[in-house]
Amino acid sequence: MCENTDQRICIKFCFKLGKTGTKTYKMMKTEFGNEAMSRARVFEWSRPFKNGRQSVNSDPRSGRPSTSRNEDKIAQVKAVVRSDRRLTVL
Repeated sequence: MCENTDQRICIKFCFKLGKTGTKTYKMMKTEFGNEAMSRARVFEWSRPFKNGRQSVNSDPRSGRPSTSRNEDKIAQVKAVVRSDRRLTVL
């Protein structure tokens, strides 16, 4: 599990216990030390839980896909390499 997800779980738990954002941040600093989220980030994640959010995972983002590997691209690369065997693919 991701370190950030662990910290979000802690934030959600503290919220359910009725801890304030400041108390939650202090507890996070005690537990995670220098790896703890910033105070602002703790407050950013506390707010959605107050508004009823249940998930601790990040929301999906729009933008370029993380990979562009698909059958069409693979076929194109194979065709180029076959046409000139001196080419290399990294």
